[in-house]
Amino acid sequence: MQRDPIALDMPSVPPLTRAQMTNAIERRGGDIPRTPLGWAKFYNGGTIDKYGARLHHLNESVVDDYVSLSYTSPGDLRAPAGAPADYRWSIEDDRGDLHGEGFTSRLVVSSTDLIDDFIAAIPSPDSPAYFERAVAAAEANPDRYLLAWDFFCLFERAWFLFGMEEIMCEMLDNPDRVKRLLRAFTDYHKVVIDRFAEVGADGYFTSDDLAGQDDLLFSEDAFRDMYLPFYEELADHCHSRGMHFWFHTDGAIERIMPDLVAIGVDTLHPMQEPPMDLPDLATAYGRDITFHVGIDIQYLLPGGTPAEVEEGTKRLIDICDRSEGGCMLAASNGIMPETPLENIEAFLRTAVTYGAEKHGS
Repeated sequence: MQRDPIALDMPSVPPLTRAQMTNAIERRGGDIPRTPLGWAKFYNGGTIDKYGARLHHLNESVVDDYVSLSYTSPGDLRAPAGAPADYRWSIEDDRGDLHGEGFTSRLVVSSTDLIDDFIAAIPSPDSPAYFERAVAAAEANPDRYLLAWDFFCLFERAWFLFGMEEIMCEMLDNPDRVKRLLRAFTDYHKVVIDRFAEVGADGYFTSDDLAGQDDLLFSEDAFRDMYLPFYEELADHCHSRGMHFWFHTDGAIERIMPDLVAIGVDTLHPMQEPPMDLPDLATAYGRDITFHVGIDIQYLLPGGTPAEVEEGTKRLIDICDRSEGGCMLAASNGIMPETPLENIEAFLRTAVTYGAEKHGS
């Protein structure tokens, strides 16, 4: 039997404009009517299946403060419909469906010994046809902040294609070959950035999960030697095209926070707490980078009461937001199906109402 939609106590507020979002991201102050929301409605597929129309009804009542831009990226083993057959990451014969294999061991390319062959055949995203959806979204939203999405940047793309264990070993055994691969990925993403800039994107959002619950997945030295120069190049390229550089990386990243600030990352998601000490990080870096901070989806959101979720949401805003901006609210990762719908509603409602209160609106 279909349950009635959840009863909402959600104020009707307009989405922030491009100028208001820019004020918040660049920590300019001025016209910022409330704490922005970005990726707050981030759900595990099971959550969507579980709540169906009730979740849809809730989502429809909450604004998104950016317009998402997407493009047609290469397929893994097969090109997307309508794209040339070689617009795919694999350089080998299609081996069929990968879903029977473990996520970190699915090999789109069968061996790291093929890295240089892969680089020679890397697909090019430089076609207007791949960005038609982005053009349409931009034209329909002339005064909104336009955020381009291009996840799986360097480390994530490498291990997803070649396997987690294989890439980690390759970083130790053949670091120069890995750097050639990262060079190729960086060049690929710079083309994507250029095409999104032509569409009118205001920000570019990419991802690399670099840490687990307790620490980085590899050493600081490896990060700074192999990855950091390429992230800096991507951030600089975004800035040269008038775009903000948004970055997602899960886990305990305290040890590389100074590096991410130094290279000019504009927004950082999810600032995961736990495992990190958010008040200390906000004190140290909150005036230098915008915290795209996520509500805890591991403990608080699934296990707390609506009142506890409300207090937890207020706490994030109190820690991270300032009158000059520097904070956006999100989910820290996909909200899981064991999360009560009432808790999701408490988070979103409080994000809107207390976020406005914080800015005096």
